[in-house]
Amino acid sequence: MELHHGGLTAEAVLDTPLPLSVGQEGLWLLQRLAPDSATYNLAGGARMTPAPDPEILGRAVRALTDRHPMLRSRYTETDGQPCRVVQAVGVLGELTVRDIPDATDEELDKLVTAEVRRPFRLDTEGPFRAVLLRRRDDAVALVVTHHIATDAFSQWLLWRDLLQAYEAFATGEDRPAWEPLPVSYDDFVEREQVLLDSSRGKRQAEFWQEEAAGSQAAELPTDRPRPAVSSQAGASLLRRLPDRLSDKVLRTAARRGVSPFALTLGAFQALLHRWGGQSDFLLACPASTRRSSAAEVVGYFVNPVLIRGRFDRVTTLADAMDRAADRVRQATARVSYPYPLVARDAATAGPLYRISVTMVATDRFGPGMGGAASGEPMIVAGIETTYLEIPHLEGQCDLSLEITRDVYGLTVALRYDTDLFERATAERLFDLFVRFVEAAADDPDQRVSRIPLTDDAERRALLALGSGGPGGTP
Repeated sequence: MELHHGGLTAEAVLDTPLPLSVGQEGLWLLQRLAPDSATYNLAGGARMTPAPDPEILGRAVRALTDRHPMLRSRYTETDGQPCRVVQAVGVLGELTVRDIPDATDEELDKLVTAEVRRPFRLDTEGPFRAVLLRRRDDAVALVVTHHIATDAFSQWLLWRDLLQAYEAFATGEDRPAWEPLPVSYDDFVEREQVLLDSSRGKRQAEFWQEEAAGSQAAELPTDRPRPAVSSQAGASLLRRLPDRLSDKVLRTAARRGVSPFALTLGAFQALLHRWGGQSDFLLACPASTRRSSAAEVVGYFVNPVLIRGRFDRVTTLADAMDRAADRVRQATARVSYPYPLVARDAATAGPLYRISVTMVATDRFGPGMGGAASGEPMIVAGIETTYLEIPHLEGQCDLSLEITRDVYGLTVALRYDTDLFERATAERLFDLFVRFVEAAADDPDQRVSRIPLTDDAERRALLALGSGGPGGTP
């Protein structure tokens, strides 16, 4: 059966096989290989006090899936090709309400975690679930999606639109005051194919092959041997950097003419070099391929771009952040070329990256939602609504570092593969990352090779062990 591209009407697109982007095809294959995995689930939740009206919330969810057909699509295959098939409103993605009147906070947290870790059956249920866990006096509203249909920015679009729809229906409006979407995700898929068939696409492919040539994925020593088949299990650490450090990062980055992301990325690369001992390595930065015309479109607009790190004995932290800034600029100019094709064409047996790092600025989410991302309560139709940070996307990489920049400063989420690392190792890595960021902000001209990996207390403990002191071996 022929796969159709953009340009179809809303009615004509129903039950019509639509092609996937290259990135979506990769996620579809990963889900086929591990159908019971929730590694690529994205989740967001909000505590609502008092509990919302489930009938009104159900109408809001239906309006949401009407506006964003990615949410009511099945992902299947036709004649051996993966494709997306849009369903009518109400067929997929209806609100599920679960009454738990006497649940404790701990029990509620367990229910949230179980819902987030429930895998999707993309060929039957689609990539979207909306769940209301309702207690007597409050509730948690959950939106869980598969990465094949959304990205981090899309998650915030969903929350904004869902709350706007609830407010509209709760105040007697017939429909939310949304402007029609000017483009669809299918336009992005078509544009990607045009790039791949062009001379510009060929030049971008050559750039990425040169970027990866002669390097290898950044790795750290693991606590356990790497299993033959990953369980894709993971865990997270989430901490806010001290305000004084966030302020220093912003000031130093501005003074040196680099972005805060370049500073923190350079510091992280320096830490990987010191801990892992590699002088030439690759990590990935998930980057947005979203154009301004698609600012309101829900979809998978993410492409991991490779960032190469090079270090020697005289490399300074300033060198590291300047090189990081340059590599990010080069990568951003070629962000549209799909990473799965870079990996396919690379002359290497293993993966090109095992560690990723990204920064998200919440001011991109627009008025109101940027504050909500920082934990500020919102009032929606008389209901106090507070966004909940829910761990997700765990186990994709050995390590992934996500830095969120909001109006208050910087928050860091470190996700790690629990097949490989103990929590204590992740905590030490986190502490060292903070130390390297502080060093970069305080004295960027110091050599990376001279930054201590132990503090005074750790050095004293090591000396005590070596001399047979307290805690040591006699």
